[in-house]
Amino acid sequence: MKTKVLLSLSAAALVNAAQLSAAPQISSGAYAGVAAGVSVLGGKNGFTYSNDSVAAGNQVIQNQANFSLSKTSPALTMFGGYGMKVSDFWAAAELFYQLDRLRDKQNPVFGANEPTSLKTSSAGAYGAAVHLGFLPSENCVAYAILGIEARRFKVQFSDPVDTNIAAKIRKNYTSIAFTPGFGVRFALTKKLSLRTEYKYAMHRKKTMSSSVHNANPPGYDDMVTLKHQPKVQTFSVGVVYNF
Repeated sequence: MKTKVLLSLSAAALVNAAQLSAAPQISSGAYAGVAAGVSVLGGKNGFTYSNDSVAAGNQVIQNQANFSLSKTSPALTMFGGYGMKVSDFWAAAELFYQLDRLRDKQNPVFGANEPTSLKTSSAGAYGAAVHLGFLPSENCVAYAILGIEARRFKVQFSDPVDTNIAAKIRKNYTSIAFTPGFGVRFALTKKLSLRTEYKYAMHRKKTMSSSVHNANPPGYDDMVTLKHQPKVQTFSVGVVYNF
């Protein structure tokens, strides 16, 4: 009787061990994947308009305003990299390319006769990131993200009425931002994992200006200065394939 009980317990232990060993686990190796989510354009624009009247003894008329950027877009991210598990710790390096379409339009008004239009747009980003984390269980890893992203911005300032503000801004530039964040990855099978991430791209301030000498009214110089400081947040859920 005792022998049968011991054999039964041994068999049960072997079955449990086999099930545990067959459970999906986070493993080292190369990987690639795709993620979908949303990107949110934030930050602010600091806007200054100066009108210098030479005819009036260099009297400067100045208007200032600050405008918050706010736009949300669907985002699709493709990525690939290599991850390494050492005991209960995780380290990975990857490259990514993100497709989105962020467009923000603001209409500051400096006086009833001087409505202006200020547009900010960006379509996509690319970069690299390092993931550092730990495994709370064999099939899950939580990690911090330290990355950089390069993003192309297009900024346009214009005055549709064009009565006094003749200075205009048309600027296309590439900005490189430090991009921290965090993520969690769950193993579904031996080859497939599910992950969710949050990233915050902190783009630096860009100062742009434009000036022109007005013929009408004579003796006036218009100066427009824009301090552009965008921030982009990205939330995504994706599938990872281990090679």
